[in-house]
Amino acid sequence: MLLRIYADFNSTTEDGWCWCLRYQGVPVEDCVEQLSLVDGMSVVLFYSDVEEEFEFDGILSYRACGPNLPLRWEARADERSIRRIRPESNDRRHPRT
Repeated sequence: MLLRIYADFNSTTEDGWCWCLRYQGVPVEDCVEQLSLVDGMSVVLFYSDVEEEFEFDGILSYRACGPNLPLRWEARADERSIRRIRPESNDRRHPRT
């Protein structure tokens, strides 16, 4: 079973990498050893609020998002793999499946 990580998809880079990642409410940077995170690791990325919850297959990367910027954990979702957990959104970017 893949590790399930919360991703705030409102916090993404221009090239689609999400950098606000949490595991059980804790930033992933504080859980690296506990979770045995490795660059290129397959994960499930999820988002949840009062109206909806959905998840994607994703991949983790320990990367810098630009020259002279520090390395940080980021994740990229495979948008073709969206799965709705809780009902619908009026957001056309995330159609119901």
